Amino acid sequence: MISDANPHITRGYVSVASACGGGKLVHYRCCGSGPAVVLLHDSPRSSRLHVPLMKVLGRRFRVFALDTPGYGNSDPIGLEAPTIPDFASALGEALDALGLAQAPVYATHTSAKIALALAARGGQMPLLVLDGLSIPDQLASDDFITAYMRPFAPEPTGAFLSAEWSRTRDMLRWFPWFSTRPEHRIAMEPPSAEWMEDYGIDLFCAGPHYADAYTAAMRWNPLDDLHAVNVPTIVGARTDDVLYPHLDKVPTAANPALSVERLGADRTAWANWIEDRLANGGGSSASAHRAKDEAARGYVTLDQGQVHWQRFSGPCTAEQRPLLILAGPSTLEGMAWAEAMRAHRPVIVPDLPGFGDSDALSDMDAEAIADALAALVGRLEPDACDVLAVGLAAPIGAMMAARRPGLVATLTIIGAPPFDAPTDAALLPPVAFDALAGSHLHQFWHMLRDGTVQWPWYSAAPAAARPAPVLPDAHALHRALTGMLKQRTTYGSAIAAGLAVHDAALWQSVQTRTFVAVGDDPATAQAARLIDLLPAGAAFMLPDDRASAAAALHTAIVRTDQSTREKVSAI
Repeated sequence: MISDANPHITRGYVSVASACGGGKLVHYRCCGSGPAVVLLHDSPRSSRLHVPLMKVLGRRFRVFALDTPGYGNSDPIGLEAPTIPDFASALGEALDALGLAQAPVYATHTSAKIALALAARGGQMPLLVLDGLSIPDQLASDDFITAYMRPFAPEPTGAFLSAEWSRTRDMLRWFPWFSTRPEHRIAMEPPSAEWMEDYGIDLFCAGPHYADAYTAAMRWNPLDDLHAVNVPTIVGARTDDVLYPHLDKVPTAANPALSVERLGADRTAWANWIEDRLANGGGSSASAHRAKDEAARGYVTLDQGQVHWQRFSGPCTAEQRPLLILAGPSTLEGMAWAEAMRAHRPVIVPDLPGFGDSDALSDMDAEAIADALAALVGRLEPDACDVLAVGLAAPIGAMMAARRPGLVATLTIIGAPPFDAPTDAALLPPVAFDALAGSHLHQFWHMLRDGTVQWPWYSAAPAAARPAPVLPDAHALHRALTGMLKQRTTYGSAIAAGLAVHDAALWQSVQTRTFVAVGDDPATAQAARLIDLLPAGAAFMLPDDRASAAAALHTAIVRTDQSTREKVSAI
């Protein structure tokens, strides 16, 4: 198994120019030390595919694994029907931005065509290692591509989940996946449950964009690029790869830059082959240039791990403190509030530690989580922020205000768990990976969906109904689902830590001016008690319409600032 080394893997973004206007963010993973090398993934995977390989190569190299545009956490390329040269151009821009233009490149399947196209069009890499390169006798027909690239189309009921999980399983058994005839069975041993879970995560992360590079690859014959490339290029494949027979089509006699290497199915020997070939490719001593903090999303790296954040710019007409929105166990409600509040002020929405793209902290208690969030604000903003804590995340917001009163200018609580909250197993049930039927997808989807229309999410009693006129947008549910899938075993850890300290003493220790939402939503049932406990608590009437509520909350915060300034002036 490829697990005998474990260098720390960090993640980041780099901002690149876009031919479609504006900047695009490319996501990557990085580990190790030594000469820089680049790893590229197939479709619909992401750099997550290469984590086991990175742990091996990191002993010898500084390893960068990039997410192709539209996959993993990278922005889509922004074209309606991107081609392989379009993806190659985007790759070149990302390598330039990272300082990796002269690093050896390893690429597999879809990315092999992309990397080859870049190399044939002026790429500066000293070596190209292509693992599984499709060289079709004729390009796939439009009918075949339409069948193979059936649209990934989220819809509110979650019925699409079954179809997508069946496709996930079938992609690993047949090529093409929709033809289950014996002659189309892939000659490959079944993958491990861990590998299959990661594959599913990547498919759902790509979502509606999963077909972008896939389709481009099916429409592209690399023979012209193979004839044109001047970069030393090794084309290899394992015997259990469906593209192994294509090695016979590599025109080595016509281009001395090309060579072919045939591998057995042993994964350890395969990893050693990659390591040895990359070592012969020279490589640069490049270091990555991360995206600037004013980008749309990024990571803050702390001693205990990385915290991922998203930023929404506010209006350009006035300087306003940013609003940090805390929500859990997913960011579904947090993102909805961010869309409403960004009309009034800049907004930051972090993934709480253990959810989505934020690491679970080694000390997963409420104090450590509050300190990590405070460190995030300190890295992104020069001064204090306002904090909005929604639902089950309310105790985390209270802990942050109690521990860092100088950093939290105002605190707003919209919903809070009862002080005699149900057990973690009820609110945050463990969800097992189901390789057969994909039931884990349905469990998470309906937790998210039900949480928007009833409180608590698992109660269908009439008294639990929330004043939500419509269900969330299916794409918003899908984004929240991917966050749950990425950290299935720790998705609720931060919320559990907050529930453990959710008592009267915590709220009495909050000296910050605190607005507590009151209204018809059963999530606000604790409002009166919280106001009684908070030394500087005040009721905030919560309109049912989120846009109206955002405007009212903004006005309340501004008035508090004005009142504070008047008191200071009077002294």
